[in-house]
Amino acid sequence: MNQSYSYGPRHHYPHMKPADVAIWEEFIEQNPKAYETAIYDQAVGEGAEIPEGTQDNMARDFKILTQWKIDVVGFFQDQIHIIELKPNAGISALGQVLGYANLFKKTFKPVGTVTPVVITDRLRPDMLALAKEMGVKIYATKLG
Repeated sequence: MNQSYSYGPRHHYPHMKPADVAIWEEFIEQNPKAYETAIYDQAVGEGAEIPEGTQDNMARDFKILTQWKIDVVGFFQDQIHIIELKPNAGISALGQVLGYANLFKKTFKPVGTVTPVVITDRLRPDMLALAKEMGVKIYATKLG
């Protein structure tokens, strides 16, 4: 697993787009005690097959580059939240975070409860109802 950081605003979030950073920092401001620690850009899954003849030092990098990446993994007591940050999130965000949660469980076999979470800037029609039916928590920061 990647390095865990104290939950709160940071100067840099690995591979986060500016819109995702804005959503995440607004969420942190609105929910200052939501998590104790967080991991960013967590790789999960198998990744692509490493081409035959690849040098060992390159093989590790190749695997990491081709694995799926979770925006944020939030930890609070025995709760583990797999977080997808998505501006104007739609149905695809629900499928994405469910896939990430499944891969996280397979990759790390965690002891705590794993919950998929979508954090967005605005709620689209039907998203709350769909998320609830699919077992995904959803938050809207109401930016913009």
